Amino acid sequence: MASWNRKKDSAPYETAELIISGIIPIFLIVIGTVGNLISIIVLLNKENRRTSTNIYLIFLCLMDTISLYQWNLSNAIYTFTDGQKQIWGQSLFICKLSQFFPFYTLHTSAIFLTFVELDRACLLRSRWYKIKVARPRVAFIICVIILLILFILNGFLFGLGFEYSTYDNSTGTTQTTVACYYSLNIGFNNFFNIQYAWIHLVIMYFLPFTIIIVCTLFTIKKLIFRQISTNDQLAISAQRNRRISLMLLLMCLIYAVCTVPNRLCFSIFANLIIGHDYTDTVFLATNTLMYTRNAMNALFLYISVHGFQQYIRKIVLRCLGKQLNKVDPRNHTMTKDYMIGTTIGEKQFGMRINKFLQ
Repeated sequence: MASWNRKKDSAPYETAELIISGIIPIFLIVIGTVGNLISIIVLLNKENRRTSTNIYLIFLCLMDTISLYQWNLSNAIYTFTDGQKQIWGQSLFICKLSQFFPFYTLHTSAIFLTFVELDRACLLRSRWYKIKVARPRVAFIICVIILLILFILNGFLFGLGFEYSTYDNSTGTTQTTVACYYSLNIGFNNFFNIQYAWIHLVIMYFLPFTIIIVCTLFTIKKLIFRQISTNDQLAISAQRNRRISLMLLLMCLIYAVCTVPNRLCFSIFANLIIGHDYTDTVFLATNTLMYTRNAMNALFLYISVHGFQQYIRKIVLRCLGKQLNKVDPRNHTMTKDYMIGTTIGEKQFGMRINKFLQ
């Protein structure tokens, strides 16, 4: 893995870095947090949480929200304070957390996205999977197992980082400094920089991309070549599955577009990039781009799932307590009603979303 530390650059690059690592990250935090939390609320609806795909989506949104803060907030503070203040590295404990959470949240996010695609592909092609495995309880257990396995796999990162003291002759004081991402054990350092770099590539890229590509091909074959029917109900079901599959395909495509440039810069072209005035700008840009996908889950649901916009609107209105005044045409009197349906209408709406997501 490339070793990189930010430095002071010339004016044009500093301006670009202010936007890339200061303004945009704050925007991603706000939009991503609100969008992911709304998505979780909608997916936790009594009707919606009955599908296994939605359970994986809930965990995906949760880990994406945590991931947003690790990189974006710390770099925004560093940028706005001109490097004088930072969240991570102030103590050895915080330093160890800063080493663990970036990889852990990125890995869990990639695996949950993979399971969303895998679950949808298996639902379309396997009746046994639909009956035995595609259950909310089973999906929840699988998610917990994923979290535990990746926690154990990335747990060695807590072993990195150490404190060392330096004596200042001018002031006669001893200053303690924290070194993150390094160990006094040379073998441990080599494992992190060489072997773990490949482990990171497998979990973050090779494994997800392989499974997603295979699942996408099977899904396309199932929906395009075998879902041709004159039956209206089957035709509607096929159209619904196509929309869901298109949403998942779009999510995976955006994942590739947002994450691959980061790995190319840090793993393949790192030696060519390091040592120039644009080094910080390029690395910061690819990191910010990588975390952009974590803020886009609500957008995918918004443009793909029928009624998601109305559902969000209903949640906002309930939070704000707003009501719509209506005029009764029979007696020309003012009546109050919520802008989104009645209780029966809300139930039917939830059932339609649940049926769509199945």
